[in-house]
Amino acid sequence: MQNNKIFRRLHATLTVTLLLLVAGYAFCRFYVNRAPEDALYAQRRITESTFLYVTKYQGGGATVSEVYRYYLDGVLPGDPMPHLKERTPFLVTDVGNAGISGYGNHINVTLTGRVYMFTNSDLFYAEGVAIMPVISLTANGVR
Repeated sequence: MQNNKIFRRLHATLTVTLLLLVAGYAFCRFYVNRAPEDALYAQRRITESTFLYVTKYQGGGATVSEVYRYYLDGVLPGDPMPHLKERTPFLVTDVGNAGISGYGNHINVTLTGRVYMFTNSDLFYAEGVAIMPVISLTANGVR
């Protein structure tokens, strides 16, 4: 009888502990993966089928440096922000005036500043056609 009570309490303790771990993990994943508080900063055509969208982080106040996210996509009519919040930027930096040019399937990025995240490829659809440009980055850091 005594062993039965011990096992029940042990089982209940283990169940509550695992439940708290799963709930904590789910909360952390939700908090980390939430959409950033961005506003559209700039948009322009890079090539015939590729548009550049730049967003600027609006949160943080005076204690957080400026963060700009760069996205490549097709033409997005209306407000592009709902679509961009579902996408991953190819470049995250602290400058909003990076020099970006393109020819065919190649995109060139030149900037002076900090690069927080960069990937040299992207995939998006323009008029139902999958486009995967190759992105070259030339970055001069700041001290």
